[in-house]
Amino acid sequence: MGLHDVTEEQRDKMVEGMIKMLGLERKHPSKEELEREIIDYLSKKHPCSLATCGKDGMPRISVVDYKNDGLTLYVMTEGGAKLKNIEENNQVAIGLGTSTQTMRSVRGVNIWGTAEIFTDDTPEFARGLELFKPFLEDIEKMTGKPAQLPPGIMKLIRVTPTKMIYFHYNKGIGNALWET
Repeated sequence: MGLHDVTEEQRDKMVEGMIKMLGLERKHPSKEELEREIIDYLSKKHPCSLATCGKDGMPRISVVDYKNDGLTLYVMTEGGAKLKNIEENNQVAIGLGTSTQTMRSVRGVNIWGTAEIFTDDTPEFARGLELFKPFLEDIEKMTGKPAQLPPGIMKLIRVTPTKMIYFHYNKGIGNALWET
């Protein structure tokens, strides 16, 4: 084991101790309960970072806006290195977190999954666009004109999770693992 490695057992004991220190009982939600917790958290639209890595091995992180449909996340983008990386390696990671001003406020989810890119000539792009409708309507309110998406420019990234780790200390949930 390396100098900074922590085993899952050690991490679990630390989380257990932290939750106990807060005067809470640690909860171990079922897979269905955990899914409901994560979907509730995703629906609150917290800051989101999308990590990609292309075949050159150089990691890239992008702060993105997202919409979710259950546990599946969608990102609308005009392009950039993240798309090139996803084309070369569709395994991505996502981090969403809430400010940790206090230990009880620790809440967040780390997501690992598979990313797919859709263009504006696909049904999946149209489906994703429906999720972003409130955002597009806000543009129309501000400008007085419907949002214009130039053909061929915008892309939709769909991330299907394969593994997630969720924390919600105020509810006694820490290091809760969800896997497909």
